[in-house]
Amino acid sequence: MISATQTNVFECASEWYYRLREPEVAPEVIIEWQAWLSEDPAHFAAFSEVEELMHVTGKVDHIDWPDEAELLDDDYDGDLSIAQWQAQKAQQAQPQKTPRWREWLVVPPLKTLMPAMAMSCFLIGLISLIWLQIPELDKGNIAVSVHETKAGQHNTINLDDGSRITLGAKSLLTVAYSDKQRKVVLERGEAYFDVAKDRNRPFVVGSGNRTITAVGTEFNVMRQSERVVVTVTEGKVKVAKQPPAGKVASRRVNRSHQSHSDEAFLIAGQQISYNEQAASITETPNTAVATAWREGNLQYLTEKLQFVVEDINRYAANPIRLGDSQVGELAYSGTVFTDRIDNWLESLPMIFPVKVLQQSNGEIVIVTDLSRIKIH
Repeated sequence: MISATQTNVFECASEWYYRLREPEVAPEVIIEWQAWLSEDPAHFAAFSEVEELMHVTGKVDHIDWPDEAELLDDDYDGDLSIAQWQAQKAQQAQPQKTPRWREWLVVPPLKTLMPAMAMSCFLIGLISLIWLQIPELDKGNIAVSVHETKAGQHNTINLDDGSRITLGAKSLLTVAYSDKQRKVVLERGEAYFDVAKDRNRPFVVGSGNRTITAVGTEFNVMRQSERVVVTVTEGKVKVAKQPPAGKVASRRVNRSHQSHSDEAFLIAGQQISYNEQAASITETPNTAVATAWREGNLQYLTEKLQFVVEDINRYAANPIRLGDSQVGELAYSGTVFTDRIDNWLESLPMIFPVKVLQQSNGEIVIVTDLSRIKIH
C-alpha cells in the first residue's frame, strides 16, 4: 500500500498515476486510490497536477530554438495567446476565401431546387431556434453550421475568426456567424471554447435559459438534463438570464453570489451552475477537473452520482440507468477513465451500498443494495 508517510504527496500522486495506467487495473486498486484521494484535498490536487504535467510533457519531443532571423521577424506582443497568434498568422498568409454565406447566394439548377427547398426549410427552422435561444441575434446575413458527435467521440471545430471549439461526446452544437455577431447554441453535451478576441463581435453561447458572453477567453460549458455548468479557465465572461419573449431582463449584477441574480460576471477559477429556477457561483481553484474530459478523464469532486452517470453515459457503450433516486444522491469523488468504464462499474459496490445489474438488452442498472443498509 502506498503511504504518504513514506514519501511526499507529489511522489505518491506520481506513483498512483503510473499504477492506474497499467493495462489491467484491479477494482481493489481503484478503491485504494479513491480512498487515498479522499484522505486529504492535497492528495486530489497533487494527482490533478501530475495528470496535467504528464499530458504536457508527453506531447513534447524536442524544442526548436529560433535563429537570429526568426527572432527579428517575431512580432508577437503578448496580446493574444500563442495558439491564437499562430492561427492568425496562418490565416493572414492564406488567400482570402469567399464567406460561406455569399456562396449560399448562388442559385442552383432547376433540377436541384426541390432538395434545396427541403434544406432551406431545415435551415429556416434552425435559425428560428437560434433566434429563440438568443433573441438579440442579428438577423442579417448569417452563416450557420451544425455539429454533432456520437458516443465517445470528440470533435475540434476551427472557426473562421480563429476561435476553436472542442466538442465533447454525444453533443449537439450550432454556430451562427455574421459580420456583426458570433453566436453559438449548445443544445446538449459539453464543449470547451477558446475564443479569439474581437471586441466588435462578442462571442455569445446560449445554453438553457442563459447566455455566456466572452470577448477573448477560454471556458467550458456542460449541459445536462437538469442543469448547465460553466467553468472559466482564462479571462472573464458574463452569464445573463434570457427574459421571456417581449420582456426586458433586469440588470442586477451578482456580487454576493446570490442565486436569484439575472446577471453575473465570472473570472478564471470560478464556476456557475444554473437551471430554470436558480443559479449559484462557486470558486474552483483547480479548473482542470472540469476540463479533463478532453484527455479522456472524467474527474469529480463530491459530485452527485446522478450527474456522474449522466456524464458517463455520453461515453458508455451500453446505457447506464439509476434504479432509484437514493442512488443518485450519493456523493462521488474520483476519476473515471472513459476507456475503462467497466472497471469503474465493478468498483462501485465496493464504494457504495449498491448493486450493478446487467439487463438482457445490454442496459446497466445501478440500484440500492438493501442488505447493506442499516435500519435504526
